[in-house]
Amino acid sequence: MLRTKASLALALTTLVAVAARAQQPAPAPAQQDSRPGLAILDFDIGLTMGQNHETAADYDALRRGLASLTISEVAANPSVRVVERAQLQQILQEQNLGREGRVDPSTVSRIGRLIGARYMVTGTFYDNRGVVKINTRVFNSETGEVLKTSEVTGRMDNLYDLVPRLAQQLMRDAGLPPLERRASDDFRQANPAPPTPAVMAYSRAVLYADRGDTNRAVEQYRHALETFPQYTQARAACNALQANACPAT
Repeated sequence: MLRTKASLALALTTLVAVAARAQQPAPAPAQQDSRPGLAILDFDIGLTMGQNHETAADYDALRRGLASLTISEVAANPSVRVVERAQLQQILQEQNLGREGRVDPSTVSRIGRLIGARYMVTGTFYDNRGVVKINTRVFNSETGEVLKTSEVTGRMDNLYDLVPRLAQQLMRDAGLPPLERRASDDFRQANPAPPTPAVMAYSRAVLYADRGDTNRAVEQYRHALETFPQYTQARAACNALQANACPAT
């Protein structure tokens, strides 16, 4: 008899608990990011007539590094969802498009749809004996339409100057609101412009990371930081690749 009462009491307790849980509101679904997505493919290399110290490997590094730095600049704008370069590279490899060289323009819209990016950016880097420029095209991946073609021009000895100007131009070309002045000033204070030797080291690090050579990538990130200790983007990329490989000094 006692066992029967205990069993009934346990069953009643269980029913009460189930009923209480049923009355609790269901958890709210996670809000989907409704901001337009934007992805920047690594730049192609056009005609180059560089000075003696520039090599094919330097240009291969720059086409990746400058695209990566431009992604960081655009990502500071809260009105746009920027696709991280690592995610983009993974999709390119899965689609058998991760080879060296150009991505066929006919596939740009398909890549954009796969990664949920409304805007896709391709570009070509040129060097005419130290005078450099980047030509870009902004695609609407939903329609396949080229929205804008633009270019920025600068000098190899002040290479990073291209990056913020390019980021601003891309946001205009995509019809996105510009980064507010105060936010822009805060970003620049936290990310001061590095000199060209540091940008070159950063770009080589990106190249080695793409090839799976983590040790040499970390070595180049450290070299960039030795050249320019305030290079926050290099430090962040280094530590993302290998935890605490480039600690703050």
